[in-house]
Amino acid sequence: MHTDEYEISLGREITLCRNRVRKLKKSLERLEKQYGITTAGFLQALETGDPQAQSALQIWNRDYQALQYWQNMLSDYEAARESLKSL
Repeated sequence: MHTDEYEISLGREITLCRNRVRKLKKSLERLEKQYGITTAGFLQALETGDPQAQSALQIWNRDYQALQYWQNMLSDYEAARESLKSL
């Protein structure tokens, strides 16, 4: 059953997800600038045991994992909102 309340709730969740994704991307961009390496490069250096990568591991890995989570949530909420529109 479609109600405006569902759409309003989904809209709030989408806004929340978009804000988190934006903040996490900025955080990763700061780390990339600080260490002069892309996130993909960092993850590759991490796999090879680079000491510089180890020092940034916790923050970088946390933000990257969180970004993946919030992007998935955003995608799910947007899909749910689109399915409501077809009802």
